[in-house]
Amino acid sequence: MLQDFVVTKALDIKAPVSKVWKFLTTPEGIKEYLFGTNVTSEWKVGSLIRFTGEYEGKPYEDKGTIEVFDKEKVFEYTYYSSFSGVPDQAENYSLVRMELEPIEEGTRLKVKHSNFPTETVYQNNEKQWDIVMDTIKDKTEERY
Repeated sequence: MLQDFVVTKALDIKAPVSKVWKFLTTPEGIKEYLFGTNVTSEWKVGSLIRFTGEYEGKPYEDKGTIEVFDKEKVFEYTYYSSFSGVPDQAENYSLVRMELEPIEEGTRLKVKHSNFPTETVYQNNEKQWDIVMDTIKDKTEERY
């Protein structure tokens, strides 16, 4: 696990916290911002979160565990990617944390993705989070 490699992103969204939270934490929203991924979970701390779909013609099944689910504040989960090339073991799970903060203009979203199993996985995620953040902002603002 690479402790020094951390993706951190932040942006302001012109939409209320409640709308951003709903987009970030529902299967419908996640499918839009995570490249068509289907998500299943019980949406509570300790529950499994499963991501399935197809990427460049290859089916995948990624997974993790919800660590924090503090409504309209923090959504945090461990994450294992079947594309990572490393065994499905606890030390190979990264950690995704999304924090929401109400601001005058709407919502500030802060994302921290850490504990990558390899530098390649880190580099891929660094690029993908830019796309994901833009999508979250665009989709939530167009709905509000």
